[in-house]
Amino acid sequence: MATLKVHQNGKIKEAEADLGEVLLNVLRDNGFDIYSPCGGNGTCGKCKVLVKGEGIVTSCIFTVYDSMELVLPDKREAKVLVAQHAHTIQLPLMPGPAGDLSGYPHGVAIDIGTTSLVFYLVNLITGTVVETRAILNPQAKYGADVISRIQFTASQKDGLQVLQREIINVINQELVHLVQFGGISANEIIKITIAGNTTMLHLLLGVDPLSLALAPFKAQFLDEQLRRGSELEIKCFPGAEIKILPSISAYVGADIVAGLASIAPSENYHNYLFMDIGTNGELALVTGDRIWCCATAAGPAFEGARISCGMGAVEGAISAYGDDGYIVLGDEKPAGLCGSGLIDLVAWLCENKKIDSEGQLDHDFLIVPASGSGTGEDISLNQTDIREVQLAKSAIASGIRILLKQSGLTFDQLDSLFLAGGFGNYINIDSAIRIGMIPYQLKDRIIPLGNTSGTGALAALKSTRFDDAMKAVISKSILVELANDDDFAMEFAMNMLF
Repeated sequence: MATLKVHQNGKIKEAEADLGEVLLNVLRDNGFDIYSPCGGNGTCGKCKVLVKGEGIVTSCIFTVYDSMELVLPDKREAKVLVAQHAHTIQLPLMPGPAGDLSGYPHGVAIDIGTTSLVFYLVNLITGTVVETRAILNPQAKYGADVISRIQFTASQKDGLQVLQREIINVINQELVHLVQFGGISANEIIKITIAGNTTMLHLLLGVDPLSLALAPFKAQFLDEQLRRGSELEIKCFPGAEIKILPSISAYVGADIVAGLASIAPSENYHNYLFMDIGTNGELALVTGDRIWCCATAAGPAFEGARISCGMGAVEGAISAYGDDGYIVLGDEKPAGLCGSGLIDLVAWLCENKKIDSEGQLDHDFLIVPASGSGTGEDISLNQTDIREVQLAKSAIASGIRILLKQSGLTFDQLDSLFLAGGFGNYINIDSAIRIGMIPYQLKDRIIPLGNTSGTGALAALKSTRFDDAMKAVISKSILVELANDDDFAMEFAMNMLF
């Protein structure tokens, strides 16, 4: 017998399980509500559970092998999982010619973000999502944002090779884990699809990204790139297909193309806004025949960087804050503040008159004293942190208004706002509206979809039909350069206010 220590919605319960039992069945039998729209067949990947020391697993195919500690999705995360399933394009399992490279073919979809990476291991015979893993991007030590990393490649003799090796090494590290977890060999990984922003994809392929940071901001490539495992020295079948998904521009990358293409067409939404908020803020306004898109220089504040006590959305991060206190990811001792917790905290400070409309904070605000933190140091928020939030939220809010102007639409004509990005799983909509990041006019039409870049990479892995969806997105896209719009500077100044 094994003992399961289960965390859910701030409460901890224990359950017993036989070794070898399917985790989803154990949780259901013990009264835990786990979302599993495919009925436990392993094809939707929505019955996610965090197993401490293991990562995020698909509970309907994960078997109990020992006593363990689990963290189940909270109510907000569960709502996102439901929305993802309802609004994600459904395609037949058609992995393409690569599927013939092994008698037991598997594939890996990877979302390479500036701050974090997400991996999905998939059985390409059944379509089962075997495991999902999320880790921090090791390139962050060379710069929190894409501009810093581009500068590193330009200023250091071997800077480009250093950053490429960092990302290849971490991919190989995770592939070793996935192979062991899945009980397969590296030669059975025969297809890898990769989404990410344009800079991350240049760094992955060892292509000089300097032109992305200099006017007129041109990419060395935007089209889909195909490589073989041996070319990139990736630990998979040497002839495996490595597919880098296509981008739109220097700052509207494959993460946005994949995310937009992953949204299922519906009669319920013809005109909608798409926001992918991470280290960069990418926006798209979608109509029947046009997609106006732009990138905003939001900075990395919402992923914890450049915040005095900021951190990524990993265990130990304060992910929510309010009158009742705070919530920490993984039910650990708090170690810092991630993007969603930062938005909650600033909204709370505004609501309680600790910050005025111009963002003035009279003194540092103590969140957790050293005695209660996991680092042994105070966790607090200062005036510089507030300014970082103002810059980030103003860039996003201003970008939205410029896209509306360019398209000739009003808020009333939008059917919905799809909120994407890694921290879309946790963001409190009311808090985002309170600080002025998300337009209050769309409050009742907001649908969080979480990591749509990962969803798109997964769709591209499973079905070659997804190529058509991405081509359709690119063909309809119109790039809006915010710096060239006469109204952007005024919008930015006005949207700095709380």
